[in-house]
Amino acid sequence: MSRSSWKPLFLSNEFVNQKNLNNEVYLYNRATVITKQMLGLRLHIYNGIKFYSITISSDMIGHSVGEFSPTRKKPIIKKKIIKKKK
Repeated sequence: MSRSSWKPLFLSNEFVNQKNLNNEVYLYNRATVITKQMLGLRLHIYNGIKFYSITISSDMIGHSVGEFSPTRKKPIIKKKIIKKKK
């Protein structure tokens, strides 16, 4: 579900407080919208298990941060081992 167009962009307070000299920010809130001021920053996004790091590019502007950190694992298909009979 998308955010209404009449509402302002959502920018978490964590982002404003954590910006440091290394251009790295740790975010827990996946609903934060990427703005022009974030270009070139390295964001570490928490998906519930671990942090995923991304670097913001111009193509990402207007999207939410959570779109770039996967929350589900890809299934691993195990091969069936055939045992030789003697």
